[in-house]
Amino acid sequence: MIPYDGSPEIKKNESGKYLYVRKRIGSRLTSSYVGIYTDDLYKILIRDSKELRKLKKNIRSIDKKLAELGYKSSELDPRVILNIDFAKSNMKSNIYDQAVLEGVATSFPQTENIIDSGIVNGVSSNDIQKILNLKHSWEFILDKDVIQSKSDYYLLCHIAKLVNEGFFTNGGKIRGIPVSIGGSSYKPPIPIESIVKEKILSILNSKKQGIAKFGIAKSG
Repeated sequence: MIPYDGSPEIKKNESGKYLYVRKRIGSRLTSSYVGIYTDDLYKILIRDSKELRKLKKNIRSIDKKLAELGYKSSELDPRVILNIDFAKSNMKSNIYDQAVLEGVATSFPQTENIIDSGIVNGVSSNDIQKILNLKHSWEFILDKDVIQSKSDYYLLCHIAKLVNEGFFTNGGKIRGIPVSIGGSSYKPPIPIESIVKEKILSILNSKKQGIAKFGIAKSG
């Protein structure tokens, strides 16, 4: 989910300063180009490097505990896998459309480059971060273990946190400030957490089923 796996380094030559990430693969030390040096980009690389080390440590610990408990991941139904493949094949297009709603002014090719490599010249670090956040959110949602988990308030909050990463301290919590919608005078009311939880629980406990068991929409 983090675009660059390695430690950031700065290289200089006659034309200026450039950012790379350094990583050891076996006995070989590799260095991958990221982009022209900017303070914002360097800070993002430093932050991501620290976060990646912490995540890898946590994943190793979780894998060890799951193995001790005898956990085995169950296989998904082929129709669910088909739907996941469809979502993945359209993910870049969906991220581009969602980024436009967030006020990101990148073209589709620029958005595609950011998703693939994490950076593109001529785009602000904030816009890059927004697109990468959407990418991370989609990757989380389409993870096969997440697909098999029950949707609830806390899972939805985590998805919101991924979307808002780096922009809001409480990005995974219920909104507590007024917002506006571009192109509309409507201002959504500030939600109340207890009511939101009740409504989500009501939907989960209802007998209505808008989506079939294997992800195929039902009629009626």
